[in-house]
Amino acid sequence: MAKHSNKDRMAVWVPCKGYVKRWLLANYNSPDDNWAELVNLSPNRELAEDFRRRLKRGEARRDNSVRGRYTTQVAIEISMDTFNRYGWMLSPTETLHFNSRLEREVKQVLHTYSAMLSVTGMSIAERIKRFRKATGITENDWDTDSIRKELQRNAKINGDDDFEKICKKMEQKCWAVLSKSGHITEQGKEEYERD
Repeated sequence: MAKHSNKDRMAVWVPCKGYVKRWLLANYNSPDDNWAELVNLSPNRELAEDFRRRLKRGEARRDNSVRGRYTTQVAIEISMDTFNRYGWMLSPTETLHFNSRLEREVKQVLHTYSAMLSVTGMSIAERIKRFRKATGITENDWDTDSIRKELQRNAKINGDDDFEKICKKMEQKCWAVLSKSGHITEQGKEEYERD
């Protein structure tokens, strides 16, 4: 736990994977002159409340069971009120559970983004490159082989259905334009739009 020079601005340092840190910073970074990277979860009430519930007061025992599992850490802002009412640290178990939740969030973003791009026929390698560019998640944060395996094993969203819907809408627009310009009749338009 670190105290900020401004009153009521404190942080809990949470170990996490690199891609989780990037996702948190992209979505919740609240920097100022003293903190270049300080995550403020308050825009997401459910996530902020989940984090708050996991906080504990300091314990005398030293438990380093999460050490080595995570490559980086992120500062998550808490208020003085949260500090006093809930605590200022996460137990190793709560750290693992909170990270699991955040990892699922990032993976859901990856799967949705990848599925939407798959409708274009784009390869997995190209989708991963575009995902990296869009999110700022580097090879050091999440290696390409792990992302590829995640997509191949656990893809829950299929872009094929969306591709069909997109094609149908484009076809309808095309038939409408051709009908309006007089190249096909209204009867022809109805015939072409039939499944």
